[in-house]
Amino acid sequence: MPVILLLLLQGCATYGAGLSAVLQDVKQGNFATSEAQLKQALSPSGSDRLLYYLELGVIRHLNADYPGSNQAFEEAERISEQLETTSVVNSTLAMFTNARQADYAGQPHEKLLINYYKALNYLSMAAAQSSRDKRLDALDDARVEARRLVIKLNDMRDQKGSYADKNEQADSTYGELKSLFRVLSGSVINKDNLTYRDDALAHYLTGLSFEMNREYDDARISYQKAAETYEQGYAKQYRLGGGMAQQAWFDTVRMMTLAGGYGAELTRLTQDKLTASQRQQLDQLDPQQAQVVVIEHKGLAPELEELNVNMWTDPNTRSIKLQPYLGANDRDAWAWFYLLYADKGIYNILTAYLDGTRNGFVFSPFTKTILLGPAWKQIEDLGLDKAIGTSLRVTVPYYRPPTLLGESTLVVNTPGQARSLPLDKAASPAQLAIQERLLKSSSDIQQALARSALKAVSAQALGNSVDSQGVMSFIGKLAAQLSEAAETRSWILLPSDIRIRRLTLPAGDNELTLTSTLEPGVVDTHQTRMTLQPGQIALWQVRSLGNISTTR
Repeated sequence: MPVILLLLLQGCATYGAGLSAVLQDVKQGNFATSEAQLKQALSPSGSDRLLYYLELGVIRHLNADYPGSNQAFEEAERISEQLETTSVVNSTLAMFTNARQADYAGQPHEKLLINYYKALNYLSMAAAQSSRDKRLDALDDARVEARRLVIKLNDMRDQKGSYADKNEQADSTYGELKSLFRVLSGSVINKDNLTYRDDALAHYLTGLSFEMNREYDDARISYQKAAETYEQGYAKQYRLGGGMAQQAWFDTVRMMTLAGGYGAELTRLTQDKLTASQRQQLDQLDPQQAQVVVIEHKGLAPELEELNVNMWTDPNTRSIKLQPYLGANDRDAWAWFYLLYADKGIYNILTAYLDGTRNGFVFSPFTKTILLGPAWKQIEDLGLDKAIGTSLRVTVPYYRPPTLLGESTLVVNTPGQARSLPLDKAASPAQLAIQERLLKSSSDIQQALARSALKAVSAQALGNSVDSQGVMSFIGKLAAQLSEAAETRSWILLPSDIRIRRLTLPAGDNELTLTSTLEPGVVDTHQTRMTLQPGQIALWQVRSLGNISTTR
């Protein structure tokens, strides 16, 4: 059966493969066509309905249809709230078929990015309004969306603890002991370091919306929260560097200067948090100058793929064993299995070595052994040992390592002056997605094992009831394994990186050019000319995909 499975599994499609035509049209800038392709690929009322509206929201955002984009995101948020608790019927359907049949409820970072995009849409709508009242209405809508973000972030910190809480615990004796025993048990991943606790970019965007509404104290609070979150662990966790923390501290101090009345605290932060260059820039602030915030959405979020694992029983050691199918997966899949599942602890390695010596097979570092001991009797009573037998397919999702994107450089031409400035990494949806999947890896394998075992036992029982020769059992087991599929759905039109550069420019005409390297040999160039008003805060949004230049 393993050989038959390997041949048949070559055609198994992931969620990302099903949206390949949509992705191609988006990369070529054919947004109307991509929206039509999306309606063919996903159902707005089926189990993928949340993803339908998430992907639709991005397509319309890229097409500068900001009201239409927000309509899609409003529906996505409504669906997400409805799916917070998965129904019993939904769970049962997934158990007897596969994970992809259940309603997709979204990942934590995806739910926050709904509000992020809605706020950006409102800010873009404000910039496009010629009417002062309509502009203020759009800015007020952006502020409302920002406050929703703050509420969600506060709730997330209450549930998972802040970065400051995590750092304090790690420095304690209890934290040191946890780290020690984690190493001894063979775990190479410290889940405390992967938990999505807060979102520094969301705080920063919230501060920007408050500042554009001239609510300087609220802006100060959000900018300071962004700076602290970047510093306390967010930047390190998502490999962002220190540029955005510096920018957020500068904007914090700038808001305190505008609002006035901070005295000693303003002096302390100016000395402790700002560089000499930033202090000089603060002294030279001119209310007649304008500001431009360049936001680049770079690359595409990684796609989840399917890792096929062989499960079999070993009565001699009373255990269940797992190993990736030889030849069915590449090195990235094997590495994922080794890091998350394979026997690596001192006890596990010793057990695997002794079992290998005793039973005459070569020890493999890519094997997971689940020792059942006294529970083996229950396995036999259920008939699970015979149902699983020497081969049963199990599937789990995995990510390949993300593409390392190159630099993004902004060239600004103002009357009599040209400057070249790098964009700072502000967030990484790619890293967010991968780390959240790493955290779910234990439940992924547990659910996959239970699902495959249940279908195998059911097929065995049904086959035995109608066919004493076991032919129907074989057919039922094969059908059950072919119906097995891992959860490979995720919001794939998200960017891989989000980068930002904020700068002060003179009022009047300014020319900006952004050169963005995605990977070696793939470079996007974006240009815009802005006529800025004194005191204006303008946004320039750029989407770099390697095929097109979308700028607003």
